[in-house]
Amino acid sequence: MINFIKVKNLIVIPVYINEKGPYNFLLDTGVGQMIITDTTFLKEIDLTNHKTYKIQGYGLGKEIEAILVRSINARVGRASIKNIPTAIFKHDIFDLSSFLGIKIHGILGYFFFRSFTVKINYASNKITCYLPDTNTKIKGTPVPMPVINAKPYVNVNMSLDSNTKTQVKLLVDNGSSHPLMLESINDGPFPIPPNSIPANLGVGINGEITGVMGRVHSLDIDEFTFRDILAGFPDYSPKRTELEGNTRNGSLGAEVLKHFLVTFDYKNEILYLKKTRAFKQRFDHDMSGLEIFVVRSPRDRYYISRIEPGSPAEKVGLKENDEIVSVDFKGIENYNLSELTEMFRDRDGKQMILEIRRGHESLIVLLKLKRRI
Repeated sequence: MINFIKVKNLIVIPVYINEKGPYNFLLDTGVGQMIITDTTFLKEIDLTNHKTYKIQGYGLGKEIEAILVRSINARVGRASIKNIPTAIFKHDIFDLSSFLGIKIHGILGYFFFRSFTVKINYASNKITCYLPDTNTKIKGTPVPMPVINAKPYVNVNMSLDSNTKTQVKLLVDNGSSHPLMLESINDGPFPIPPNSIPANLGVGINGEITGVMGRVHSLDIDEFTFRDILAGFPDYSPKRTELEGNTRNGSLGAEVLKHFLVTFDYKNEILYLKKTRAFKQRFDHDMSGLEIFVVRSPRDRYYISRIEPGSPAEKVGLKENDEIVSVDFKGIENYNLSELTEMFRDRDGKQMILEIRRGHESLIVLLKLKRRI
């Protein structure tokens, strides 16, 4: 059993690399080979016989450079995985440490899930790993989950409105904090709901993923139904399918998975889902319009990285690079990034008093949260 840190619905686990560590790795079903984003690892590996490759991926910006190696051994708890194909980035383009508020060294995906049957308990922040041949009864409803090109997929039924229902193929991506990402259908963009807002939908290998957030009427995963569920609609590009080499309609993220006790059985290509007390929780988007990043030296400092157009944050005059000093007269050092994120999506109409530092100027701002979708 492994304890993990949950930040913005994402799972961070301790990993030992070549018997050094522990290092903080994001556990992500959406990636194949292991990725090391901490560029200091380049100093510890003999790169004489290794080539630099250019990688293109989600985000569709400029290609990034990485060193591909097969000399990495990883240990998670008592389990070891040897000679994992690993991409070591020459530049930390994800900047996950700033995004999650804790130091992140890399991302572990397919080779971890392939090696074990993995049970994730989002309520207790614990992962249990079994060898694939272990005779263990798995709790939950079995959902077919074909693993294609090292990534897991499910077929679900979705209703964009009360009159239509269609089956879609989704990547099971626990490394995405959103409930759903709907990219394309019938060789074109997914229809965008009438009530939607511009949003930054995350960061891919090549930069920010831009688009809008909206809601769909319902989502059926086998016997489980979610209604009025949030979904991101990335700016459409057919190039994504070409890059991935597999047609899909979108992805199913951690905001949905956290409603279940989830077990990944890659060997038998089955996803087991068991409802928890979190199942009836409402899907809510941020109600402030703020995105925050963390500068971690010598102490955590919280800055505004982006303000959504037309949001409460924009209306009260907050700006990018403003530093948040306190919330409701309580110093920012009393919060972590996850707590702040939850506070900004807490309740429609809630008022918050923010102390802001802008250059040498200090400001007091009354921010009133608003549910926009």
